[in-house]
Amino acid sequence: MPIIFLNSHRAKSGSIDGGKLPPAYVLAARFFDCGIIDRTHQLDVGFDQSVIDEIPDFDPDFTRSFSEIAIQRAKSIWARADVLDFDIQLLWSGGIDSTVALIALIETAAEGQLSRLRVLLSMDSINEYPLFFRKHILRKLNYKMIRPPVTEHLADRCIIVTGEHGDQLFGSDKLLPLIKNGLAEEPWRDLLPLLAAHKLGNSRDADLLVEYLQPLIAAAPTPLTSIFDLYWWLNLTIKWQQVSLRLPIFSFRDEVKDLYERFEHFFRIPDFQKWAMARHEERLVSKLSDYKMPAKEFINDFIDDPHYLQQKSKEPSLKNVILDRQKQGKKRYRIHVHDDWLPKVEIFHRQFKNVKTTIENQNN
Repeated sequence: MPIIFLNSHRAKSGSIDGGKLPPAYVLAARFFDCGIIDRTHQLDVGFDQSVIDEIPDFDPDFTRSFSEIAIQRAKSIWARADVLDFDIQLLWSGGIDSTVALIALIETAAEGQLSRLRVLLSMDSINEYPLFFRKHILRKLNYKMIRPPVTEHLADRCIIVTGEHGDQLFGSDKLLPLIKNGLAEEPWRDLLPLLAAHKLGNSRDADLLVEYLQPLIAAAPTPLTSIFDLYWWLNLTIKWQQVSLRLPIFSFRDEVKDLYERFEHFFRIPDFQKWAMARHEERLVSKLSDYKMPAKEFINDFIDDPHYLQQKSKEPSLKNVILDRQKQGKKRYRIHVHDDWLPKVEIFHRQFKNVKTTIENQNN
């Protein structure tokens, strides 16, 4: 059966369903730290993959603004909640992406609808954006303080809204060191071999990776010139599906597909992808605080927070809540899912990466 998901540990292990993965695929998974499902269909991934969200056609004349798309997206989520007669749970990390989603829902709520909105947050969320919490959540919205993992707090008969795919639209958190040191706009042809050799440990593997990625690079809607462009394209194409599925799958529930279908990742729609492909100039950065500027401008229009607009940069919010790290300890997971939606979970100890301890089918 086709595979729809494999996590980073599964991909880096070099095998799946008893078969070997192509060495270059494993290098790519190690380089970008993800289980690759290639939405361009250009790479030899070594297994039959099933792409859930095909990349929309490039439209060079696409003119809708980031704000227009965000508002329409929120309206569509409210409409779905009305049809299903469901409440909405919004997973607010305090980060830029989930704050955009929350603002859009607040701004488009009809009379009485906000009473159906439930905000899940943690102290990490509040600490990341305390002003927003004080001004627009505290004593104004229904909210629930949670501890990780966030997936233990997902209610039935609720639409679940996240800020997922914001990173895929704007670039990659792997770009942040390159933005900081001024290398983000340098040609990828010069930097990719250097960065790959640093990550993989030797120039031979780096050369193999660069060669492997060539069909993917050639499939870009417009020529990729900078390392910023390349990392954005990698994030949009090979990590998108992992991001779509990771929260439902890491719930470790039996009904993964039903749960997945109740998720509304805010940025996971064709129009946001079309915007990202057509409005390249709006994503350019010269310093860390420029990253995700259109999203920060949307936030600033609502809250009027010049300091946030000028200084806020990306923070790795999801890692704080996706798993209970204390409970997890040194236990790690290799997970893959066929299109029957029954995750296969292999548990191993992080100090013994090649020693399998347990295999579980999620429905067993």
